[in-house]
Amino acid sequence: MKSSTTIVKGSTILLRVAAGIISLGILALCVFLLPQVWIHAYDEYPAYGHAVRAVIAALYISTIPFYIGIYKGLQILNAIDHGRAFTNRSVTALQTIAYCAGGISLIYILSLPFFYTWADNDDAPGLMVIGLFLVGMPLIVGVAVELLRRLLVEAVNIKSENDLTV
Repeated sequence: MKSSTTIVKGSTILLRVAAGIISLGILALCVFLLPQVWIHAYDEYPAYGHAVRAVIAALYISTIPFYIGIYKGLQILNAIDHGRAFTNRSVTALQTIAYCAGGISLIYILSLPFFYTWADNDDAPGLMVIGLFLVGMPLIVGVAVELLRRLLVEAVNIKSENDLTV
């Protein structure tokens, strides 16, 4: 039978690998694909190249809170590995992740008119669905992380009460 520390370490390693793969995928997208779309925006879409470039700019801007959230998530995984998950530092990291997710949603909400312009002129309603997906997913993540943060606050309070009574 495996010990609980081995299971926790295996889980955190899996989460680190997943975060790394996602981060590298986003980085590759920003380095290889998006610059090509940016450069050829007015060649491909002369009437609404500004909308395409606005969407690309929103994608680039959203990487800032994304990578901050990834970094804070890795900090939480480090705390879990070292047995310090139930601390105020973890609560603060979760709060930062929730704010980052909300910021990403806000960036994409502001870019939705440009998604609409691009989708309407290109006769591609799927682009609007992608825009709505980009708004909704970080919003769902942010709400879930905020709920976890509230639960962690309660756990930290209970832990501190128990530490005082022992």
